[in-house]
Amino acid sequence: MDLFTSARTHHSNIRPSISNLMPGLLFSALMLFQHQAAAQSIQDFQAKFHVEAMGMNLGIAKHQWQCKQENCFLISDAKPSGLAALFFTDSSLETVSFKQSEKQLLWQGYRKVGFSEKNGTKTQKITELKLNQDTVVCPQKNKQWPVKEKMFDALSIGYAVWHAKLNRQSLDHFVLIDPNFQTELKLQSKNNNARIALDFGEDNMDAVKYHFVSPKADIELWLLPEFNYFPGKVRIKNQENKTLTLSLAEPPKPL
Repeated sequence: MDLFTSARTHHSNIRPSISNLMPGLLFSALMLFQHQAAAQSIQDFQAKFHVEAMGMNLGIAKHQWQCKQENCFLISDAKPSGLAALFFTDSSLETVSFKQSEKQLLWQGYRKVGFSEKNGTKTQKITELKLNQDTVVCPQKNKQWPVKEKMFDALSIGYAVWHAKLNRQSLDHFVLIDPNFQTELKLQSKNNNARIALDFGEDNMDAVKYHFVSPKADIELWLLPEFNYFPGKVRIKNQENKTLTLSLAEPPKPL
């Protein structure tokens, strides 16, 4: 079953661009309703996001999720594009690993390789978060924290909430892990009737908006019912009020 197929069979005015991308929409939606009680794993997909920071559109992040049995990997390839490419050369390749079983998604580690160039010299910087028995370690910063069951990094937190939503699980007690800190997220608000403007589609799309807060980070997340609650936008603000926003650039595609 395609996880990106709409679960809203009552929505008769489906945009032409969406219907062209998703043949058999009504049949797949019916199948989705028939299996709502069953566990839903995240199936292999690829997606493209606009990246915004410092009030500027910095580039594109291409996400790919692939699983082999219970072992899953999320890869993000982010590069500057458009006008930003004239001023920025930094890019990054991030990989997050998971164990995915029925109704459970467990974070297993994170690795980022950042690429930069200055005065013709290219450099790369590696940042990792590794599991070490009952602790998670950042070797580059010589820091460690206790392992938490619902612990995810900033790149994967949106997908973790999506997985919980698909399986009707509690959204309480999520923990954000970062190379500099670990902090528990509190679900402050939920809006089932939010709207979101994205590049594709003819008008604003329906969304469910979640707002998580903690002493270290503030996270807003929009899930799209039209794509079985796939994350359409995530905005993360740190304690210095620096904000990073990812906005879905086109409909996600199953692999």
